[in-house]
Amino acid sequence: MADEGGGDPARAERERAARGRRREVWVRTSSGGRRPFLRGMVTYDLLQRGLTFDEAYAAARALRAGLAGRDEIDTTELAERIEQQLAEMLSPERRARLAGRLPPPEPEVTVVYHGEPQPFSRGLLARSIYAAGLDLDHAYRLVGLLQGELRREGVARLTAGELAARVGDLLERHGEAEGAGRYRLLRSVTTLPRPLVIYLGGASGTGKSTLALDLAPLLRIYRINATDTIRQVMRMTFSPAVLPSLHRSSFEVDEPPPGGRVTRRRVQAAFLEQATRVLVGVRAVVDRSVAENLSVLVEGVHLVPPMVPFADLEGSAWQVMLMLTTLDEEGHRSRFLSRDRALGRRADRYLDHFGSIRRIQDLLLERAETHDVPLVETRERDGTLQHALRLVTGVLRKRVPRLAEAGAAPRRPPPCLVLFVDGMPDHPARALGGRTPLEAAATPTLDRLAREGRVGLADPVAPGVVPDTASGSLAVFGQSPRALKRGPVEAIGAGLELGPDDVALRGNLATLAPDGSLADRRAGRIRDGAAELATSLDRLPLPGEGVDRVEVRVRPGTEHRLAIMLRGEGLSSAVAGSDPGDGAPPGPPLTPRPLDAANEAAVHTARVLALFEQTAREALAEHPVNRRRREAGLPTADVVLTRGAGHVHRLPPLTAGGEALSLACVSGDRTVLGIARSLGGETIREEGMTANLDTDLGAKFAAASEALSRHDVVVVHVKGADIAAHDRRPDRKVAFLERVDRHLGELLARRQGPLRVAVASDHATLCEAGHHAADPVPVLVWGGGIEADAAPVFSEQVAATGSLRRFPLQLLLGRLLAGE
Repeated sequence: MADEGGGDPARAERERAARGRRREVWVRTSSGGRRPFLRGMVTYDLLQRGLTFDEAYAAARALRAGLAGRDEIDTTELAERIEQQLAEMLSPERRARLAGRLPPPEPEVTVVYHGEPQPFSRGLLARSIYAAGLDLDHAYRLVGLLQGELRREGVARLTAGELAARVGDLLERHGEAEGAGRYRLLRSVTTLPRPLVIYLGGASGTGKSTLALDLAPLLRIYRINATDTIRQVMRMTFSPAVLPSLHRSSFEVDEPPPGGRVTRRRVQAAFLEQATRVLVGVRAVVDRSVAENLSVLVEGVHLVPPMVPFADLEGSAWQVMLMLTTLDEEGHRSRFLSRDRALGRRADRYLDHFGSIRRIQDLLLERAETHDVPLVETRERDGTLQHALRLVTGVLRKRVPRLAEAGAAPRRPPPCLVLFVDGMPDHPARALGGRTPLEAAATPTLDRLAREGRVGLADPVAPGVVPDTASGSLAVFGQSPRALKRGPVEAIGAGLELGPDDVALRGNLATLAPDGSLADRRAGRIRDGAAELATSLDRLPLPGEGVDRVEVRVRPGTEHRLAIMLRGEGLSSAVAGSDPGDGAPPGPPLTPRPLDAANEAAVHTARVLALFEQTAREALAEHPVNRRRREAGLPTADVVLTRGAGHVHRLPPLTAGGEALSLACVSGDRTVLGIARSLGGETIREEGMTANLDTDLGAKFAAASEALSRHDVVVVHVKGADIAAHDRRPDRKVAFLERVDRHLGELLARRQGPLRVAVASDHATLCEAGHHAADPVPVLVWGGGIEADAAPVFSEQVAATGSLRRFPLQLLLGRLLAGE
């Protein structure tokens, strides 16, 4: 594209500078709202009326020139001015032809974001280009050109990655190579598994809050925290007697002794004392954002280098700090007067302490200079924003050069294998000489991957929370561990089609003692005949008024487990079932109950569930399967225990760079298969693939190897380690882990072509206690593009020292896909 101004670069630069100084004109709508006047939007509207691009652009420019000196115009007058401008430019015949011509219907263009189709948005795309450093009019012009290209090519659907690639190429073709790099970088940052943390420091009155509000949405950051707010929260927690420094302004100091004066040193020392206290709260805010994988912008005077950025978070977040300054003293002083007039914030208090504020600025600038923190002069709002954007992208480009490369945004990861070892972590066991089963097992393959990859610890749900299989499994698949209750997961895995109003529960076949107490919550892990028992409970008619219209569906799960679905009107998932759970004191099954006695739907559902369980007990009593088990001296399936009631929710699909990924899951466990199925994945379960110690590991890894040729992500789930721990057999857990390691090594030896591997677990299961624990799980990632930790072995203790550090388990898959 030729430079504006007849190809004269100097003239074009002067025109761009003049545009930056030009007063903004606002358009007042009929509803009373206001929006900025944009030449690009006028150009687009005229294009729809049939004008050529040159005609439309010239008309829009002339219209803007005619509004010089105006602050505001209403839509009626604007429409009149557009018609006047066209009358001056076009002949009557041409205008008549345009008036009678309806623009052809524009084909709908759909963009697939994270697997979800969305309509093409000119405004959003223009704003993203603007964030790359182009002015907004130019951005809209380029969006119009891109739309024209898509229309000519007949493109009706494209992915977000393909759209990003087109935008980058378009910017380069029109002489915006730097803008193209910044565009690709900003778009890539939002897809990385680490959050972006922006710190805007600076003395009072340097424009931090204003820049934060302008900058955050352009970086797609939707969480802004001010250190003044953090300080106020801390004031509510700590009294002046405990932390007096919190209870004064950042520029205030204690009264000097008689004859003394407020020196630079005293002002700066008092400020640093307060900043040190407030940074404790800042750290908590940033830690939470890292844990939730949400980018955040923190602004405030208390952000003092080198205390910020936090050095120990470098492996967990992209941290960028800017220091704002207003070097012109009179300009700085006038900021407080402007704020007083516009916002009603009293200026006299700040002006009375203006000398102290400038001393604090001197300290911050000195610290910034010493610790290489970029400075932003905040004289003009638009110039400040563009400067800040360039600094942020410049810092990120140095740290992650590949983000700005052509083709970086839509890059697809190599095939990924996720080895999901259920219940793998443990505590040291006496029977193993004070070692955990993972430490005691001979696992040369896992140890090699740990040396050549990266290791760390991950929390399946949250620190201190004991996960169940469903929540931990959801996290392994990159989902929120709280997205689904266990009941819906089990039902989906068993093949039940759930509607949004259906209530699904997990059930256990259990054995009763002669006195009616629970003798075995798992009926001896019954296998043979479990499907027959489930069939006998399916569609059981329920006695009683008001419950006969509720349909109960039952499907067999893994071994002793059942999937139960209640379908009917007026049902609620806010109920607790009859299962007392592991570790409960001896006693009979619980009675289903509503979580809230005032919730009529929950009361009704609990009554339905209790009637079903009673009817099921009667149906099981003389079932042929139980007669055979009694004769063989095996535990009988006497009752159904229920828990985990919930509704089904739609899970977001797996994506990378905005493109949907294909998934396959190899498992013998219906819970895990259910999660994979709800994500649209292929589920693979063949003869011999059980959810127990006797599973055919050779068949599972062979199926996984074949699936890697067809899918982006393949999850192999093995449950034997969990079963052995529940049975309190550390020796069997060690042996099972060694078998898994051997089969993994064979798969890797056979594999040709690129591959990434992650190893994880859904929770710790303790051999000596026989139940789950709240421990974080050791994880590793290995493969192309992943730097080595050089960890000597793969174990719980060594993983705690790894470069992945400790993070939420649901982020593991994203880190594997990103090659981190």
